[in-house]
Amino acid sequence: MLTRMPRKAYPRGFTLLEVLLALVIFAILSLSAYAVLQGVVRNDEVSQAKIARLAELQRAMATLERDFTQAVPRTTRLDGETSSTVFQAEPFQLESEDGSVLFVRAGWFNPGSLLRRSELQKVGYRLSKQKLERLTWLYPDTVTGTAPDITPLLTKVTAFSLRFYKNNDWQTQWSTPAELPAAVEITLTLEDYGTIQRRFLLATTSGSN
Repeated sequence: MLTRMPRKAYPRGFTLLEVLLALVIFAILSLSAYAVLQGVVRNDEVSQAKIARLAELQRAMATLERDFTQAVPRTTRLDGETSSTVFQAEPFQLESEDGSVLFVRAGWFNPGSLLRRSELQKVGYRLSKQKLERLTWLYPDTVTGTAPDITPLLTKVTAFSLRFYKNNDWQTQWSTPAELPAAVEITLTLEDYGTIQRRFLLATTSGSN
C-alpha cells in the first residue's frame, strides 16, 4: 500500500496587495512626519524672528535712553561760527520723513583720552525709509558738508514724533532751542507692535519711564 508523503512547508511570501498596502501606510506615516517637522521648523523660525525683533527694539530703546539722559547744554559751531542752539527738534530736519532731533551728549567713552576726540558727541535721530536712524558726528563742531555716521536702530517704523516737558507742561514743539527740555517723550509707530511711547529725563536728572 502506497503512503502519501507529507508536503514540505514552504515560507509564504507577501502578495502584491499586501506590499501595496504596506507602501501606502508607510507613505501616509512619512507625510505625517514631514508635516509635523515642517510645523516645528516654521514655529522655530517665527520664534527666532520674534526674539530678534524684541532684541532690536530693546537695543534701540537702550540707545535712546543712553543718549537723552546724557544730553548736555552744549552749543555747537558750524564753520567756526558759534550758535546758541543746544537742542534742535523740528519735523523733517536732517532729511527726516517725520520728526527729528539733534543735540550733544556726554559720556562718549574715551579711555585715557587716547583717541583724538572728546567725550562729547553730537547725535541726531530721524526717520528714513521706515527706519529709525541714529546720526553721529566725530566732533561736536563741524564744517559744512561733514557727513554723519548713520546707524539704523529700528526697522518697520511708520511714524516718529516727540514731545517736550517744560514748565509742568508737555509741548508738541520745542521753541527754545537754546536750552534743554526737562524731559522728552518719544512716540514710535511700528508695523507689528503699534504705538510705543517712552519718556526720558534730561539735564541733571536721569532715568526713564
